[in-house]
Amino acid sequence: MSFRLPIIAFCTSLAILSGCQRSGIKAYWDNYKFDFEDIRKEEDHFAAFATLAINSPREDSFKAIDRLFDKLVKDEVAYYVYTSWIDGAFYNVLSPCRDAALYSKAVDRIIADGVLTESECEQYLRKREWIGYNQAGAAATLPGVSVNGEPVLVIVLDQGCPSCRLALDSLAAKPEWTDIRKVAICCGYGPAPTADGWEYYRPQNASAVFDPKMTPVYFVVDTDGNVETGYKLVKY
Repeated sequence: MSFRLPIIAFCTSLAILSGCQRSGIKAYWDNYKFDFEDIRKEEDHFAAFATLAINSPREDSFKAIDRLFDKLVKDEVAYYVYTSWIDGAFYNVLSPCRDAALYSKAVDRIIADGVLTESECEQYLRKREWIGYNQAGAAATLPGVSVNGEPVLVIVLDQGCPSCRLALDSLAAKPEWTDIRKVAICCGYGPAPTADGWEYYRPQNASAVFDPKMTPVYFVVDTDGNVETGYKLVKY
């Protein structure tokens, strides 16, 4: 698997989460002081916030993100640490808190604040674009592929990733995908895959739509060309 981004070990403690829910997201960062001497506690505090953010009214979550960044701009070290955590929480496919709207809101602040360099901001801008593609319920973005009125199982793989090649056989072997058309979108570099049962497409610029570091992932397109199931990890 070619995941290369840091992932927060998200807090699942009911005690912590219930405490967050009682205090509410609006006041979550009020009077909070960053303390990196206990990095695990700091991570847990942010993880609980991320969980709360995806379960709160969108407007309240946006305001809470603004409050967080208002504090972060006063502490450059905290700014760099938290932006990496935000990336892991709201962007990464592994995260249960992945959310395009919250990630876009955070990226807007990152760009506006001017704390990171232009080159550092580029990765966030690219990811904000990537996360907007192939969301559940939206029209599928499949460069060079025609749906033709039939459901399609789509895997996005990095040709240089051994796990991606294993994922082709793993998905094809699952009973639920036996009778569905299977399309593999190939990114990165390396020899072309040859697993049976797949149609292979290599768009001229696959990285314009798909993040090669977020592979292997799959999604399902319905007969109308809309995304029925958004990005999922391949389970072996």
